[in-house]
Amino acid sequence: MNDKTQARPTAFPLWGTVAIPGGLLWGTALGAGAGLLLGDVRIGALIGAGLGVGIGFAVFAAAIVVASSKI
Repeated sequence: MNDKTQARPTAFPLWGTVAIPGGLLWGTALGAGAGLLLGDVRIGALIGAGLGVGIGFAVFAAAIVVASSKI
């Protein structure tokens, strides 16, 4: 007999779930730190946030590829 009542584990990795918000937070923090050293904190934070979100999207895309291979 097949038992089809078992819960199927989620295939999407946790690191993919937190990639975009984590990239935004870390990018803003590191960009503000670089801006503090180089002259303007606001511009550094904005540039860092943009780079962090871009990197977060790249990591999120990698998580989608990993999750699709588990299906």
